[in-house]
Amino acid sequence: MYNENNTVSNVSETDSEGGSRTSNEEKVSKEVIFTEEGGVNIPATKTIVNPKIEGVIVTAEGAQDANVKTNIISAVEAVTGVPTHKVQVFSMN
Repeated sequence: MYNENNTVSNVSETDSEGGSRTSNEEKVSKEVIFTEEGGVNIPATKTIVNPKIEGVIVTAEGAQDANVKTNIISAVEAVTGVPTHKVQVFSMN
C-alpha cells in the first residue's frame, strides 16, 4: 500500500508585448506504508477476498419460454462460473 500525493499546477503568463506562455507541471510521489510488528517495519499489504457464489436465482420477463430460460442459464454460467444445476430461472409476472 502507498501514500500517494499528486500535485498539478498550471501557470499562464502574458507579457507586456502580447506574448503568452502556459506552463503545466504535475508531480506524483508514492511512499510505501509500513506497519510495525515486533519492532520490525513490514510493508502494509491489502488483500481483496471475493465472495464465493454458491448459487444464482434469476427472475426475468419471458423466462417461461424454454429458449429464453436456457439462454439466461448459459449467460449466468459464462459470467459467474456457477454450474447450470445451481442456476434457477423464474418467470416474472
